[in-house]
Amino acid sequence: MNLLKYRKVYITTAVLILLFNVVMLATKGLNYGVDFTGGTTIRFPLSKPVTSPEVMAVLETPELESLELQLAPPQPYAYVDSTGRQRYGVQVQTKFLNPEDQEVVIAALETAFGSAGEDTGLEVYGVDPLIGREMLSKSLLALIIAGVLILGYMAFRFEFKSGASGLFALVFDVMSVIGLFALLQKQVSVTFIAALLTIIGYSINNSIVVFDRVRENLRFRKKGETFAEVVNFSILQTMRRSVNTSATTVITIFLLYLLGSASIREFCLAMMFGFTVGTYTSLFIAGPLWAIWKGSE
Repeated sequence: MNLLKYRKVYITTAVLILLFNVVMLATKGLNYGVDFTGGTTIRFPLSKPVTSPEVMAVLETPELESLELQLAPPQPYAYVDSTGRQRYGVQVQTKFLNPEDQEVVIAALETAFGSAGEDTGLEVYGVDPLIGREMLSKSLLALIIAGVLILGYMAFRFEFKSGASGLFALVFDVMSVIGLFALLQKQVSVTFIAALLTIIGYSINNSIVVFDRVRENLRFRKKGETFAEVVNFSILQTMRRSVNTSATTVITIFLLYLLGSASIREFCLAMMFGFTVGTYTSLFIAGPLWAIWKGSE
């Protein structure tokens, strides 16, 4: 099976998709959560589902106008708890509120939708705007450092071209997840950055497995055998392992996405999509790009 027959198509398609993701990021932008913008998030439990306009109507009363909440559209959610019971709730995001103002908002929600007892899953999370901006800058720095260290490690273990090819695959993985979140306007929080770092580690591990087989197969390279043929054989040797490992992981995360609480759904979505894309790039982007690069020498 000659998987690298269309290697130039793989790379060209990847570049076009990468450009599309950049356009999505530039035109639509990311929907930053309170972790990065600062503010207060209240996850209020409900006994039955509600709509966003219903919640907005409760919080846009004359009594709450003095607080200048700077409300984002409320986000109703539903999930299945550990007992198998269907649960409902709504997420309300405002500017940063002190504890007294938080109690006023919660009281308004309780008046309209019923009391939120201690065991009902009420969550209040606040981040000061200055801290939010600092978290954003440090998160970006963490991604950059991770990329540089991975490039250095792969260049040391294999060669610079292997490191650069693997790094391009990682950039594609990260930008694909970012592009998806920009397109869908899913909320980006600290857990999103954690998902990106996990995806980077998972994807580069698959790429290292492929390049390790390439290095071993180069030792027994036959006369006249091209780099593309060596990479193709190496991918065939590792494909089943990579696909099976990723498939079992994605299935597990998918179950968490379906049955877990609303607070981890964006995290699970990023992980599912990132692991799937990462498996593809480790097999059809990193190795083929290295083969094209080496073949041009």
